[in-house]
Amino acid sequence: MKIVIVGGGTSGWMSAAALCKTFPKWNITMISNGESIGVGESTTPHFDQYLKYMDISDEEFIAASRATFKSSSRFEDFASVGSVFHYPNGQFQPENDYNEWMIAKEYFPENLPSFAEVFMPFVTVAEQGKLPLKDPILGEYCLSKDRSFHIDAFSFVNYLKNRFCKDVKCIKGKVKKVNRSTGIDNIVVDGTKVSADLFIDCSGQNSILTNSEYIKYNTILTDTALVTRTEYTDKDKEMVSYTNAKGMTAGWQWTIPTWDFISRGYVFSSQFQSQDAAAYEFGYDDFKVVNFKNGRRVDAWVDNCISIGLSYGFIEPLESTGLFNTHHGILALLDILREGTLPARFARDRYNFNMAEHMDGWREFVEAHYYYSSRRDTRFWRAVSEVEYPIKGAHADIQQIMLSGDGFPPEHMPIVYILAGSGYTNVNKRLVEYFKPSFPIGQRKVDAWIQKYGRILRHSENLPTMHQHLSKYFYSNLGD
Repeated sequence: MKIVIVGGGTSGWMSAAALCKTFPKWNITMISNGESIGVGESTTPHFDQYLKYMDISDEEFIAASRATFKSSSRFEDFASVGSVFHYPNGQFQPENDYNEWMIAKEYFPENLPSFAEVFMPFVTVAEQGKLPLKDPILGEYCLSKDRSFHIDAFSFVNYLKNRFCKDVKCIKGKVKKVNRSTGIDNIVVDGTKVSADLFIDCSGQNSILTNSEYIKYNTILTDTALVTRTEYTDKDKEMVSYTNAKGMTAGWQWTIPTWDFISRGYVFSSQFQSQDAAAYEFGYDDFKVVNFKNGRRVDAWVDNCISIGLSYGFIEPLESTGLFNTHHGILALLDILREGTLPARFARDRYNFNMAEHMDGWREFVEAHYYYSSRRDTRFWRAVSEVEYPIKGAHADIQQIMLSGDGFPPEHMPIVYILAGSGYTNVNKRLVEYFKPSFPIGQRKVDAWIQKYGRILRHSENLPTMHQHLSKYFYSNLGD
């Protein structure tokens, strides 16, 4: 079996490494023109699926990728100016009635800990600038699974090359032409024809090989990012265990603390702010400009070509769904290729359905951050509050629950953390007071939450910072 991968970025080498591990006898060729790799990336907890599939331990991965742990995403000035809430990376499902917090928010709001701090209390530790570690006070939380990472993508790619891809043939050059009949017959790279049984397009949003219609996500308004890296001045204070997303005039700014540097980026909408104005607000002189489009291809797999990563689609950088989309596509592809080396229509259709459901579902998740915001102070925030979001899928279910007061099903909990963090509940006080049902919660339960929150704050004082923990257990032989 001969595979040709076009694109030498993160998605290309992640694909090559996974194929080499799964099918060590296959002939794999990488076509790369020396694409630059980002200054730092953030993952989701689902990235662990890729690491486990590749048999990569945390110890090996962290050191090789110059990584740090990420326990949550922190949103500052998103729901409103001055507000802060966390989206936790916990993979366990707390056995609690979320409606109790919703009722408490309406009837016992004084000193009430946030939704995330009640049901995923490790975010309280993260907010204090400390690294959450397994302890009974934090319930089922465990650092070995309830986390994701901040990584240096360049270091990660080099690690994949050296460990898994020693037999990959590398061709440096640009694809000048794609020759097709039923599928791709061959590609022309600087005058040389290169053929394969399967082609994998990892060429980014250029989508050099892709032959499928593009569906634009009109609900996502950001389209440009200014990206830079800065040095640490105090690793104990700045190397926090969360990605910070701060609402700005026409978008938001990320702060991603890797081991060696801090990645920073301002993601904004060019409809509402010029690049010069964005650069002034960003506050850094040395940056790279990245233009991107939001949407996906109708099909990820057409004939003998599979689009993975940005070549298939992109939502926007918020919540790190880009890398999630990449490894999801890779692992789903391997599931099918293990069934048979030249999959027929049924397999390709399954793959395309899988990828479309995945992308469109996480698009709803990203939309929710803007949909639930009450910011109206700039043209951008007024615009995102008036976008015509499709009221179907998760959005429709949330609307129904908001009307009915019913409980939230587990599959919608990611969005519920954003809903509650933005200040909303599914409690209609007018109806509650009219029908006067017995309350399922009282002040005693709220007091218990407040007392536990206080204990966790005190517990945090004795926990290490990220830098202290990683220095001791992961980087002790490597130094800073």
